[in-house]
Amino acid sequence: MAPRFMTDAQLREHFGISERALRRLRMTRLFPARDSLVGKTDSKAVHHFFDRRAGLLSSGSTLEGDRGEENFEGF
Repeated sequence: MAPRFMTDAQLREHFGISERALRRLRMTRLFPARDSLVGKTDSKAVHHFFDRRAGLLSSGSTLEGDRGEENFEGF
């Protein structure tokens, strides 16, 4: 199981992104910032960021509101 809070090196390894890509993502306002208390980034928030970016969640979805339920009504 992946740790909840990750260093930049752990994020790069876990998500398979380069150092340059992580730097560019950090420059956006949408990518989760490092927690000021622990100095690491919440990996759940990063997963949520990539899910929204891939269109798997609506931009208004919250972690609590996303229960992973499948809805095939619209297909």
